Parts: sequence; C-alpha cells; structure tokens
Amino acid sequence: MLPATIETMRWAYEQICTEEDPWTALGNFTNAWYGYAKHMRTDLVNEPLIRPAHETEYTHQWAAFCAASVEFLCDRYNISCPDWIYDPYYILTTPWWRTRQAHDITIRKRLLQTTPAPFARRNIFCSNRLFQNKYETYEWIQEAIAQGITSPGEIHRYTHQKEISTHGA
Repeated sequence: MLPATIETMRWAYEQICTEEDPWTALGNFTNAWYGYAKHMRTDLVNEPLIRPAHETEYTHQWAAFCAASVEFLCDRYNISCPDWIYDPYYILTTPWWRTRQAHDITIRKRLLQTTPAPFARRNIFCSNRLFQNKYETYEWIQEAIAQGITSPGEIHRYTHQKEISTHGA
C-alpha cells in the first residue's frame, strides 16, 4: 500500500526549500526509491524541480544536488534519465564540497578522484557512498550468513563484493 504522499524528488526538493533538513528530505525520497515505490521509480524522478520564488545559493546548490542524484540513481538502476536534469542551471559555477573537512586539501584530492560523475559534472564533490541501498545490503548479509559466513569482517567483504559486482566500483 502506498502512502498518501509519494516522496518524489520534486517533493524532496520542495521540502528542502521550505527548510526541511536536506538529508531528511532525501532520506524520505530514498525510502520511496529503494522501498515502497521501487516499482514506480520513473515516476519518482520524472517531474522537474520547481524553483523557489526566492532562490538562494543554498536552494540552487541543493537543486543541482537533486539533479545529480536523479542521474546517479537512474544510471545505477538502468532507468532513462528525465530531460530536466540536463538543464545547465543544475551546474554550479563554483565547487561545492559536501564534507566537513572542505578545507583539507587531502580530502579535496580524494573527492576529486572518487565523487560519482553526475555530481562532479555539476561541480559537487562528495562521497561515493551517498546512496547505499540498505535493502540490498540486508539481502546480501542474509546471503552471506546462509552460505555459512559468520565473521563480521568476512560478511562486510562479501557485501562489498556484491555491491561492486552489482553496481560497479
């Protein structure tokens, strides 16, 4: 059964623009993407974002982040990307470092190498582990245990290898 409000990316961005914590809004979206609405993923991302009446650097950055997220998830799950994500509006003019250690040159160098392409193309530099699918991870842990793997380290290695074989590095 679907909830009354389907938490689309457009909905998540509207929540961000009304001062919802971005990670809460995006977390609600990913609950739909990975969980209750995974059968309708295209519908979760098809509608373009609505720009707020009073745009700020903050809302523009998060719009770019949402567009990058849609491209990343569509690529990962073999879904056609909606056209709206290719609007140059979603490319930031200055780099946005999504880390608490943005001042650390070593961290920046690592992010330049590991940021997923949809984010880097938009001048957003962040972790490559943003959209871990807890449902897949749980299934892989159960698989490992069913195969007799009991060591937490071995289970972690097993799930990591499953992620790489399923989604690439």
